[in-house]
Amino acid sequence: MAMTQSTRTESVWLRVDGIKKGKGVLLLDPDRLACVKVRAELWFWVLTILVIGIPARRFAPDYAVLSPILGVIVGGLIGRAVDRKLAARAMARGSRRATIIPLEEITGLRTGRSAGLGDWFVTEALVVTTADGTQYTFVGRTSYVLADIAGAIARHGREVRATPLGLTVVPQA
Repeated sequence: MAMTQSTRTESVWLRVDGIKKGKGVLLLDPDRLACVKVRAELWFWVLTILVIGIPARRFAPDYAVLSPILGVIVGGLIGRAVDRKLAARAMARGSRRATIIPLEEITGLRTGRSAGLGDWFVTEALVVTTADGTQYTFVGRTSYVLADIAGAIARHGREVRATPLGLTVVPQA
């Protein structure tokens, strides 16, 4: 299936039943939710730190200490854009790097927040439960994706209900 214009993407860390599976890009298209393992963002961090850091040490040694910070920011922006394009292509090809969840198998959705390093870094987590009981946890900026997934499931003719713990999907009759 070719990717459509309605595809949503976000960089996340994936866990399946609590086991870390790595960094990836979360993709939502009209029929499925997927996470494709990617590494361009990490490579661009390193590359950008070197490209900025080496000249900075030579020409502006007082500011060279800022090159890792700037490298991660700039490298992250470039790398995420590259990752999203590569992930969409990999999902369309049916790559082995893609963890694909058909929307009709989703039975529950919930979000949570966790704080790290003394509440300085708050991360969002989206937990997707499937009919076989598998829990896929996507950690990253995921707060807006919940409504998009619920809407996509509803377009498939299934009812999505709010519960105290998140959303539950009513099986089709």
